[in-house]
Amino acid sequence: MRPVHWKPGCERTRHLASHYAQFVDRGALAVLLQRHVTAQGVPGAALGVLLHGEPVAAYCGVADVRTASPVTPSTRFAIGSLTKSMSASALAALDAEHRLSLDDPVASHVPELRRSPWAETATVRDLLANRSPVPLRAASEFGFDAHDGDDDRALARLVEEIAREAPSGEHWSYANAGWCVLGRVIETVTGLVWEEAMPRLLAPAGLSETTWTTSAIVDRAVGHAASPRGPVPVEPLLCRAFSPAGATIASTLEDLLRFAAWHLAEPVPVSLRVVHANISIHGWFEAWGLGLGQFDWDGVEVWGWDGMVNGQRSVLRLLPDRDCAVVVLCNGSAGRAVARSVLAELVPAWFGVNVPRVRMDPLRDAPEQLTAYAGAYGWPDRRVDVRESARGLLVSEDGIAKEAVPLDRSTFLVDRDDPDAPTIAFGDFDRAGRPGVLYDMVWALGRIS
Repeated sequence: MRPVHWKPGCERTRHLASHYAQFVDRGALAVLLQRHVTAQGVPGAALGVLLHGEPVAAYCGVADVRTASPVTPSTRFAIGSLTKSMSASALAALDAEHRLSLDDPVASHVPELRRSPWAETATVRDLLANRSPVPLRAASEFGFDAHDGDDDRALARLVEEIAREAPSGEHWSYANAGWCVLGRVIETVTGLVWEEAMPRLLAPAGLSETTWTTSAIVDRAVGHAASPRGPVPVEPLLCRAFSPAGATIASTLEDLLRFAAWHLAEPVPVSLRVVHANISIHGWFEAWGLGLGQFDWDGVEVWGWDGMVNGQRSVLRLLPDRDCAVVVLCNGSAGRAVARSVLAELVPAWFGVNVPRVRMDPLRDAPEQLTAYAGAYGWPDRRVDVRESARGLLVSEDGIAKEAVPLDRSTFLVDRDDPDAPTIAFGDFDRAGRPGVLYDMVWALGRIS
């Protein structure tokens, strides 16, 4: 592991870090990781801990079940939506250099959106905070196959399509489309395509092993989906138009630990760790900043985000007050389950902070009437129908119905065994207790009837 660069004048912290390092048992960290990876049936993983600037890493398993090649420090994992945190960091760097302001209207930097009224009033900050009315459509959130162009205008063409759509409702929502628009902001301000601009803007973070393009990547971990026969390799997601949302990047554990160290030590990204949306979605975050979610671990402020992409999962958690961070990378679809169980055991032991578990216990006294939740929710090209059932709600989409049992007023258990999204949530309640939005993971589906 390459040494992390220290801030000037931190000799006391350096001494403390060296003291910690004497007692870190890297072998025990590897055993911990292997135990949780085996329990969840994930082929391979990497676990990194940053203690007062000192990185400690562990690796286990294989990068590809077909070749049995081991996971090593040079293995690059697809990091998915952790890319969004990097894009936010790049925009914070541009703001610090006075090349833009986060409070600039989006349309002032994106020529494709200059005739979109919502982009004239929504700011760059609004997009980072996921609180803009950027159009939400299944086609522009997950239409990877329909946007397979790999030329320098791939991102601009996607934004042109977004510009032709009507804005979404006034509610908080995660949006791949919004992050692609932010990627286009980076392109126009720097005069470079996104893949070239990002490593330049984040050069101070030392991301020397991160790859940004759709090109073939050396030592790339293969994603795996769970199946009754065991982990099955899946094709990687490589879609240049959706790169700023997380469709192309692959990175090593060492690089992500360097990124975490930069976040904890430098002033530029501090502005991202400010709450901009007081929205809590169970199993995801307690509030949202700018490209980062906030988590409440035993009263300690924690920031970070997760990446989910074809058969791979990534998790970053920053504890600024403790000057510590954790990174978990997995090449299996149960990677978030691995991360949850690893963090629940590791963080109390190493940091003295308890990690709350994801609640899965239905209410003993469920509400007698759930009529207010019934109705249709969705986007112009997506619809979810909700009605009352014997135990709670029946949620139907594309002919598939699932029962949702209440855990609290806003959260309902759908599938206890789903490592990514065991619950759904409702929000934007009116005075009569009628929700205006259904959250599928972190995407808002507005009420349409």
